Amino acid sequence: MSPYQEKPSTSSHVSTLPSGASGRGVKGHHRRTSSLWIPPSRPTFYNPGESIRQTAEDGGKALKQLVPPFMRRFLGEKRERGESRTVIPNNEKNPPARFDHPSRKYADNRISTTKYSLLTFLPKNLFEQLHRAANIYFIFIIILNMIIEAFGRYISMLPIAFVLLVTAVKDAFEDYQRYRSDIKINHQTCRVWDSSQGRYRKMEWKNILVGDFVHLSHDEIIPADILLLKSSAKSGTCYVETSNLDGESNLKQRQVARAMGKYHSLTCEMPFSPDEFNYRVVVEAPCTDVYKFDGHLESPDGFPPIARDLSILGKDNVLLRGCAVRNTDFVEGIVLYAGSDTKAMLNNSGPRYKRSQLEKMTNWDIIWCVLILLALCTTGAVLSGVWLASFDNPLQVPFLTYPTHPSPTPSKPTDLSTTPNPAYEAFINFWSYIIVLQVMIPISLYVSIEIIKLGQIYFLSQDVNLYYEKVDKRIQCRALNIPEELGQIEYVMSDKTGTLTENEMIFRRCSVIGKDFGGQSIAGVEGKNTRGRQGRHSKDRALETLLATTVKASDVSSPLYSFFVALSICNTVVVNARPHEDTLDSFGDIIVEEREEEERAEREDKAEMERDRQQGAYHNVQFDVREEMETEMNERSTSSGGDTVHPDMIELSDLSGSDDKKKEEKKGEEKKEEGKKEKKGILAAHSRHSLISLARLQRFKDVTQGPFRRIMDKRASTTTLPDIPPPISFYDSESPDELALVEAAKEYGVRLMRRHFEEVTIHMRPSGQYVKYKILHVLPFDADRKRMSVIVRETFNQSRLVLLTKGADATILPVLSQEWSESEDGIKTINKAQEHLSDYAREGLRTLCICRRYLDEEDYAKWKILHEEAELDPHHKENLLRESFERMERDLELIGVTAIEDRLQDGVADTIDHLRRAGIHVWVLTGDKVETAVNIAYSSKLFSQSMHLLNLSSTGVTVVSDLLDIHLARVNSVEEVTSEGSFGLVINAVSLEYCIHPDNIDRFCQLLRKCESVLCCRATPLQKASLVRLTKQNLKAKVLAIGDGANDVSMIQGADVGVGLSGQEGMQAVMASDFALARFRFLSRLLLVHGHWCYHRLALVILYFFYKNAMFVLCIFWYQIFNGFSSQVPIDPIYLMVYNFLFTSLPSLIFGFLEQDGSSAVLLSHPILYDHGILNKKYRWYSFWLNMVDALWQSAAVYFIAHFTFIDAECDMWTFGILLCTQLLFVNSLHLASIVQLWTIPMVISIVGSIILFFFFALMYNLLVTPEWAVKDTPSLIAERAVIDVRFWLVVLLSSIIALLPRFIYTITRNSIFPSRLITAKMEEKSRNRVKSSTVQRP
Repeated sequence: MSPYQEKPSTSSHVSTLPSGASGRGVKGHHRRTSSLWIPPSRPTFYNPGESIRQTAEDGGKALKQLVPPFMRRFLGEKRERGESRTVIPNNEKNPPARFDHPSRKYADNRISTTKYSLLTFLPKNLFEQLHRAANIYFIFIIILNMIIEAFGRYISMLPIAFVLLVTAVKDAFEDYQRYRSDIKINHQTCRVWDSSQGRYRKMEWKNILVGDFVHLSHDEIIPADILLLKSSAKSGTCYVETSNLDGESNLKQRQVARAMGKYHSLTCEMPFSPDEFNYRVVVEAPCTDVYKFDGHLESPDGFPPIARDLSILGKDNVLLRGCAVRNTDFVEGIVLYAGSDTKAMLNNSGPRYKRSQLEKMTNWDIIWCVLILLALCTTGAVLSGVWLASFDNPLQVPFLTYPTHPSPTPSKPTDLSTTPNPAYEAFINFWSYIIVLQVMIPISLYVSIEIIKLGQIYFLSQDVNLYYEKVDKRIQCRALNIPEELGQIEYVMSDKTGTLTENEMIFRRCSVIGKDFGGQSIAGVEGKNTRGRQGRHSKDRALETLLATTVKASDVSSPLYSFFVALSICNTVVVNARPHEDTLDSFGDIIVEEREEEERAEREDKAEMERDRQQGAYHNVQFDVREEMETEMNERSTSSGGDTVHPDMIELSDLSGSDDKKKEEKKGEEKKEEGKKEKKGILAAHSRHSLISLARLQRFKDVTQGPFRRIMDKRASTTTLPDIPPPISFYDSESPDELALVEAAKEYGVRLMRRHFEEVTIHMRPSGQYVKYKILHVLPFDADRKRMSVIVRETFNQSRLVLLTKGADATILPVLSQEWSESEDGIKTINKAQEHLSDYAREGLRTLCICRRYLDEEDYAKWKILHEEAELDPHHKENLLRESFERMERDLELIGVTAIEDRLQDGVADTIDHLRRAGIHVWVLTGDKVETAVNIAYSSKLFSQSMHLLNLSSTGVTVVSDLLDIHLARVNSVEEVTSEGSFGLVINAVSLEYCIHPDNIDRFCQLLRKCESVLCCRATPLQKASLVRLTKQNLKAKVLAIGDGANDVSMIQGADVGVGLSGQEGMQAVMASDFALARFRFLSRLLLVHGHWCYHRLALVILYFFYKNAMFVLCIFWYQIFNGFSSQVPIDPIYLMVYNFLFTSLPSLIFGFLEQDGSSAVLLSHPILYDHGILNKKYRWYSFWLNMVDALWQSAAVYFIAHFTFIDAECDMWTFGILLCTQLLFVNSLHLASIVQLWTIPMVISIVGSIILFFFFALMYNLLVTPEWAVKDTPSLIAERAVIDVRFWLVVLLSSIIALLPRFIYTITRNSIFPSRLITAKMEEKSRNRVKSSTVQRP
């Protein structure tokens, strides 16, 4: 009994038959309600040595996670890199226990994305936090205080303990979320082949092993990297959505391995069983490249060898973990990589980390804080020694402690240790000062900056003005630590296609046989398929007539014929005859009864049609179903509210007489009425039956007369199928360009019908015939060649070998056949094509050249041998394949040119204009022709009519050098005349290579600085990245790169800020970016508004932290003057430790979240205000020192007002300390209030609440503190007595006024006499609003 047949003794599932397998006992989709298949774990007493070894390995892996990656190789970590693995299928009749399976040597499918475990969290998290120098510094302070005991041993731990605890809680929460996600993923189920029972059983993902056979249904997520062996489609293809892996939402086509072709034959399909798979799969070691895969099949010993061409495996044969099966009923495959070895997990590197310029400057200022701290400590220590040395007998000074030394002994009669040693006391005081003045280093700054950045990212992501409703997408913030970089961008480097343009292609024009055709849109593309189209545009009737004549004459050698065939088949477009129906039950099994009924009825109708055709009644038939289908579609649309879909007109000939035609029309109307009463199935099936019914009605009596018979005899060699083409084809493609070309060919009557991995079928509407081509090789598109080719064999006429190629003219024209190019026809075609290419480029259209080449059988056989060797080469495959492509793609014949429109996105011109007015240099880096790119540059306002254009389009180092000198001289001459001259630079990729030559690069960079806008044409991805690197390194500027495609990834990753657009080219750019937008026009708001705000907030917050910490330390230092520099502090150690992170942190956080120095309307209407960030006006190199001077003055005002107020009064040290703390809190809060420009309720509550919290804490602490708290000189009821003294409040009020008075005077004077542009803009905005409001109120 076959393992696919029913086993009554073990199961009761229903066996189902795939199409084409009627009457055979084949595998079914099991409807089992049995429990989950849980493989047994290793028994406790089963091979205890193995259990001990496994436990030791698991423990070793956990410990290695604590070690930095560069050191793990010294601990014996094994890496499977540069090697290959051999996958043995798990289909033995008597398989070993899974816990002893040989595949255990590879990673299982259990995943863990967590950084920590319960065992490793504490040591690993502490180890990571100790990478920060500030944390190490404060731990050193704790150890030092335990030795010297400047104040409470445990009190000194509070600041660092708080910071470490907050960071650890944040890290633990993030890791717990990852843990929950891992649990959810590991417990998902799929069906895995159980060879012992000969059926598929449900199993959790975590238990899957390498070599297992997996069965997946429609919409299931792929649990591991598997080799595709079986598909429900007869063509052996399946479609996957890779958005979870690379972000691309377009469907990708995958094919079963060639060796499995016998199970997907269109004529005689064989049933597939995993037990019959007898090959070993040799694959490369796990790697991160999702677009690369090398492998081959091997026959085990004792089995016949596999053919070489059938053994090759490529990336199109592999389904990657995390992708979803789409538009396919089911697939089956063998697991190649599991768990941590899958490409999805190898690419899971977590969130990226970049350091902003502001953070780098902050680190330098922290170093200055350390130097200031050392200076204060040294000064205090030296002066303490001087003061002690001024006493003749310091031991008699009251309250002065001095270290005592042992008395002299007879052995040491001259010991001077009994003499007081001021130097030693100064040394001790130095370390005491380090402890007391530690607040100079703002430890809370790190945590505060992280929290502020998270808050800024949150509010940024919630901006409704960055939400694109059409696709339901808002901004994505993928990098959490560089929001302030958005406010300091100097250069924006943008891709063109899909970034500035819609990337929704419309076929506009074409040049064939030396003539220009078109003028109006032919096929519009919306989204990723044609289901949402609203009607069609007109087309060139002359070209349609010419093509119909060519097709009916069977002139297959005509360039026009080959041109439209190339448009249809030289692509990767996915063809679906109908939308996929979800036919899964609650257990994930497929319900196929209804589908089988439809397929059975369809097969019967086809058989009857074949009988009619053999009787001669099929040849003279006209299928004109547009009217009936449109009527039916309109009724469906009216009832469902959906869009109207227009089917194709499919016709063969119209030769019937008028009487017969009227009778047939009458019968057709009766058939319509009957059809309306019938139950409607899915659209494709219903349309097919309607066509069949019409075919039966529209027969002609005389089939031997008329011109149609002669045409059929004339083209008898062309393949004609009895199939009636479905009225609608659903196309999916990775590229909108390809989709537009296929749609255009379909509109002209050359329709792509079916794609199999070995053949492709097109339908010629003018003749009503099907034409098949056997696909031999597909040479895929890549960014270097900028071409794509297919090698096909005709299945009619002479069965010729044909190479069809499409690509950019810059890469196509150099590889044209010299013999053909020099012929009269070739010269005429090339000249006309170049003329039309220039015309199309001036109109801003995207152009492609279409070529063909008839191959010699012998030449092709030689090339095929070398190509297969290149595919099998384990070391230099990519280079050898590139050379193989170049050998084939030569001696081409140009047969036509296409022109596709890609219009600008809404708001692009205004956005670029805003960026340029903001002082940002905008560069557009594109692969288009110069003429096309310049046209787009003007329409997008990259170039203006008043701008002087400089052109760099020469070759050779010397020539380019001379041209650079000419352009620089021109720029300098214009600048001497006027300062308002603006320049734009146009450069192509060839000239760029010479510009960055060491002899020219300095002058090239000088020219780039002078140009407001730069347009680089024909740029490759590597050249885009090199320009980004050049700008960062040579121009020392901040760069933002924005793009939407895979060719922009290197540019985005190399920029200071990378922005990806989620467009039609997939989302690889989004996956590599720091921020993701839905439209280019959002960039102006992102930079000019949010970037400005983030920079402004964070710069002021950082300076405020430095100021308030310095002020606190300086107040303590002033106190040292009056206590002999003894390092004694008047402030209770508790306040000293918690002041910064408990009493003054919340207002600064709220300020960092919500502060706005200008409204969004003001910032957008005055883009020049963005230069605050470009010029770094808020955080210059001297900003730190200005704040230090301010802190010096304010600390002096605070201390000395309090000191001289209580100089002759009875005031103990702790009461004086409470007064100082209160003064500091009020002055710090009022200082922050003076820089707040947007007052919100949270801001008011935070400032007032912090003051209330301080008094509440002080009163409760002084009320509850007891000697048992191990606090020196317990301050009992100190705060309660201090606040009832009127002098306390008078000192607070007076010190606040005097401390802040200089700042207020300076601010008022500057804003009144020299108002900034921001203040002027805000005043103008208020005036306009006042005028508007008065106009509205006026009757």
